[in-house]
Amino acid sequence: MTGRPERGGAWSTERVDGVLSEFVRSGVVGDFEIQLAAAACRADPAASDGALLALALVARATRLGHVCVDLDLVGTQVAGSRDDPSTFDVLAVPETVGWIDALEVSALVASPATARSRPLRPMVWDGGRLYLQRYWAFEVSATHALEHSRHREASGSGSVQPDPGQLAAVLDPLFPEGALDAEGAPDLQRLATERALVHPVTVIAGGPGTGKTHTVAAILAASFGLAEARGEVLRAALCAPTGKAAARMQEAVDERVDALVGADQLDPSRAAPILAVRPTTIHRLLGALGRSGFRHDRDNPLPHDLVIVDETSMVSLPLLARLLVALRPGARLVLVGDPYQLSSIEAGTVMSDLVGPWRGDGAVGDAPLAGRVTELVRGRRFESDSATADLAVAIRKGDADQVMELLGSGRPDVHWVRPDEGGDLVGVQDEVVDAARQVVAAAVIGDTAGALAAATRIKVLAAVRKGPNGVDAWTELISSRTDELVPLGLRGGWPQLGTPVMVTANNPLNQVANGDVGVVVNDGGRWVAMSSLGPLRRLAPARLGAWEPWWAMTIHKSQGSEFAHTVVALPTVDSPILTRELLYTAVTRAKPEVTVVGTEEMIRLAVSRPIARASGLCDRLWPST
Repeated sequence: MTGRPERGGAWSTERVDGVLSEFVRSGVVGDFEIQLAAAACRADPAASDGALLALALVARATRLGHVCVDLDLVGTQVAGSRDDPSTFDVLAVPETVGWIDALEVSALVASPATARSRPLRPMVWDGGRLYLQRYWAFEVSATHALEHSRHREASGSGSVQPDPGQLAAVLDPLFPEGALDAEGAPDLQRLATERALVHPVTVIAGGPGTGKTHTVAAILAASFGLAEARGEVLRAALCAPTGKAAARMQEAVDERVDALVGADQLDPSRAAPILAVRPTTIHRLLGALGRSGFRHDRDNPLPHDLVIVDETSMVSLPLLARLLVALRPGARLVLVGDPYQLSSIEAGTVMSDLVGPWRGDGAVGDAPLAGRVTELVRGRRFESDSATADLAVAIRKGDADQVMELLGSGRPDVHWVRPDEGGDLVGVQDEVVDAARQVVAAAVIGDTAGALAAATRIKVLAAVRKGPNGVDAWTELISSRTDELVPLGLRGGWPQLGTPVMVTANNPLNQVANGDVGVVVNDGGRWVAMSSLGPLRRLAPARLGAWEPWWAMTIHKSQGSEFAHTVVALPTVDSPILTRELLYTAVTRAKPEVTVVGTEEMIRLAVSRPIARASGLCDRLWPST
């Protein structure tokens, strides 16, 4: 385009349509990216085509979970989202060196040095990565908060440090075997607990059953013990990204505290304040105000002395950044999770970035988290001969041959059903429907506890929503075969009596959060019985807000949950969502039985395809020098 362009909405939209036409036709960019690029074009009519294209692609990347884009890898980070990985090969992308040169002089792009003084520039070019301004700010904010916590500790301006005698007094009863485990190696649970008592920010990583919850309970017990010895009152908070994860955290911590009391490792009088700490969601802890942000922030920090976050793999970069800035000076933060699980649906790879390429302990120097990351490796959830545990390890390692061998081994806790073999599939469907019928039968007679328990005995976790093995297909199958159990006089209305439901959007007014679950029961009227957080409560169906049936769920939404029998339903055709982390997450929801419904081709594809999200946080936290 030549000549001086005129400002105007019609002109900017027409120009953007021309720049992005191929990408729109291919499905790589959509309405959001078009409108964003058009707004930028109106703000800077002289913006180059390359800058407008870069803005659209980096915006698309963040919607796919990337924090930024590497222009050399933009095809793998943006294209393929519409089921065709080769889409980007035929599209006209500028040559990388020239593209970078254009971006560095564009009025739409700031550098790290100018980003804060030019906040209206929508992009930041930093270290070979291109960011949307807000995601760059979140990444830098999180990094600075973690660096500041280390500097504060080094200067002695943080919280009062316990001396060795105080540490021994609270740790020895909880870990009577001493600093070594049964094999003579360092007891990593004790090490993680001690680090959490000493450092402002610590990370505890580990797979299912490695003792993360035991360690959390020990941290709470030791922290309350230290506070009592000092004559202080500890203000502690437990939280998780979703209501389901928070509920599971509550159950697990309560169970571990009871076990410590039963083993005479914790005085019953000291258990009470621990059990009084009720887990909540991170959004509730921060005081979510809808689209206007959070009540607690840098200017109005959280009042707590100790904050423990479970299921950190589900935390997005923006949420981590907001949590870090909301901590009051002197507070301690413990981040717990499995770095091999799926990352947040939103942008970021928080848990794997925090753990780092050296798994924390191998790093030296002034890295913000060096010496503050403990990875628990000894599995305790499953029996020593558990095929489910072996399957999870094989998936995590990317060993497809071992995965197939385990699935076909015939061991009692792992089953493999090929969708094209009707007999086996019908048997699994019948088992799922039988469990669903127990839910409905209990709900109809008002047996609330029975309905809630039955709803979690077996659960279908599907990789996708659509298609013959997706959430919608399983939901339709189960609904159609349970409807007849509801008496005619109790039918009708929505949600249907006996239906398990999942909330799909935060609703602070009615105190329900995205991920909370319940069952519609007949208890003097139609109520939704919910037990996601705290004691059982009844809620009128109209107060649910956005919801969906919970007969089946996506694997993404299953994080933080456990089911006695998990049915993992994989798509019958390839999808970009089918990854190693997705399959690992689904299998590790089982305690202890898992059934995988999928072809060998789809299983092998998933195992061989690790997620590769773009993020700069790991490099900022774990510099190579």
